Amino acid sequence: MRVPKEDRKIVYLVSVFNAAMIAGSALIVNFILRVPTRPRWDDLVVLGIIVGVFPSAVANLVDKRWRSAIDKNMPYLIKEISEGTRAGLSFPRAIEASAQRRYGPLTNEIKRIVAQLSWGATLEEALTMFAERVDTSSARRTTLLLLEASKSGGNIQEILEAIYDHTNTLDMVERERKSRIRPFIWISYMAFAIFVVVGILIFKVFFSQIAKVWAGTGAGFLAQPMDIDAITRVFFHMAIIEAFVGGLIAGKMGDGSIGAGLKHALVLMVAGYLVFYFFVW
Repeated sequence: MRVPKEDRKIVYLVSVFNAAMIAGSALIVNFILRVPTRPRWDDLVVLGIIVGVFPSAVANLVDKRWRSAIDKNMPYLIKEISEGTRAGLSFPRAIEASAQRRYGPLTNEIKRIVAQLSWGATLEEALTMFAERVDTSSARRTTLLLLEASKSGGNIQEILEAIYDHTNTLDMVERERKSRIRPFIWISYMAFAIFVVVGILIFKVFFSQIAKVWAGTGAGFLAQPMDIDAITRVFFHMAIIEAFVGGLIAGKMGDGSIGAGLKHALVLMVAGYLVFYFFVW
């Protein structure tokens, strides 16, 4: 399912508003009204961030999958149009015949092109509106090539086969790029896991033992107890920051977009919160 850019902007604004409301309310109640809350204020701030990130992450994920499905099926569409022209169909008729095939979400877009042609739109107008509607680099590039092919005349089958080879090669290169970059995405997850595990070990093995020694000492500086809760909260805040930033970096490396990293940030923040909830607090 496609999520238009305008709808995504609305989702972003609503998400930021919800996050600000939850986090702001927690800060106001705790630090201005001086009323302690359960859960604690920083738990509510993290909850607000998660609530804010979730809709945006879902919108980005759904739209990204739709665009990927469009780009994945573009070479098959070009191949079908080429076979149609080879069978003797005109270029517009070949597009109309290809609309009977299944190309995932691309099928509905091809049917819209056919409908616009039947309403009197020119081929250039219909393809241009298609490129603007889909708004992916592959669709814009392929549309431009198809328009040039329709204007060139002559042996259009060879031109369409060249376009097919071009788009298919680009699709293969993109898939190989994603497969090569995937290990770097997992590095962000591994870095977060190492940070959390090391933090828990330091807390359990080091700070907890020192706190017991300090609590059992009756003289000197050792008599002053260590605030274990404050140290735990500092680790918790650092883990959430690491999760959010690491998720955005993973999205930037994997999909070339900060917005694509929201899903990674959401997963890491929820995982970090659950780890602290079950193993630390």
